[in-house]
Formats: sequence, structure tokens, C-alpha cells
Amino acid sequence: MSQNLDPNMVMIVILILFIFMMWMSSRRMKKQQKQQQEELREAMVPGTLVVLRGGIIATIVSVDEKYEEIVVDSEGSRLRFKLNAVAGKYVRPAFIDDDEAEANDSQQEDASSEGAEGTSVASETEVSDNERTDVQNASSADGAADTAAPAEAGEADTEDKASDNEAK
Repeated sequence: MSQNLDPNMVMIVILILFIFMMWMSSRRMKKQQKQQQEELREAMVPGTLVVLRGGIIATIVSVDEKYEEIVVDSEGSRLRFKLNAVAGKYVRPAFIDDDEAEANDSQQEDASSEGAEGTSVASETEVSDNERTDVQNASSADGAADTAAPAEAGEADTEDKASDNEAK
């Protein structure tokens, strides 16, 4: 049984599904933004260091929930803003002076080169120890064979002499 599907209906169904997915996505994003705003408002207490939308870094002096305003102090200047002007808590980024960075880099390079040299020396030592052991094993095996060979040769000579004596 084959059904002829109207291409216009297929496009309408796809369009409706696309709109539904976009609506669900935007709804989820709005919930996340609202939750983040609530967390930020809960964190706005006097003494908190914040950054404002204009890039001003300031300390909260007071919060007025009724009018949704805050008073901030930025290096002696007191300013009044709406709560929406707060971009978030201010976290001072880690700063390393250029001289310190160069010193750290050179120390790391020294440590890595010493570690690499130590590794190669250790591996050379291991190789030379292994070679010595192999040479000693080979020598002792050869020595044992050499020792066994004269003994066998001596036994053979004794047997030859005994057979020679019997023949005489």
C-alpha cells in the first residue's frame, strides 16, 4: 500500500517541529538566566566585590530591595545603580609579572633538561649492566665449555693411552 504524501504537509510538520524545539530551547535558557540572576541577587550583600556592566569594579555598600537599587563604592566614589547594572561577582584574575614568568620558564627548562639527562644516563647504565651480565654469562658458558672440553679431551687421551697399552 503506497500513500502519496503531500510535500506541503511534510514541510508544515517539519516547520512545526522546528518551532517547537526552538521554543523549548529558549524556555530552558530563560530558566537558567533567571536562576543565575536570583543567585547573583542573593550574593549581593554589603562588602561583596562586583563588576558593573560598564566595567566598573566596586564594593557593595547597601542594597535597596524595594527600589531594586544598590549603592557601590569604587575607590572612594559612591554611586547608585539599578540591580540590573551588576554584571556579576568580580574575581581578580591571577597575575604573574613578566620577570617571574621568565624565571619560572627557565627553571622548568633546567629541570626538564636535567630530568632528560638523568633518564638517558640511567638507561645507559642499565644497558651497560645488562651487557656486562650477558658477557659474563657468555664467558662463563664458554668457560664451562672450555673446561669441559679439556676434561673430555683428557678422558679421551686416557682412553687412547689405555687402548694403546692394550694393543702393545
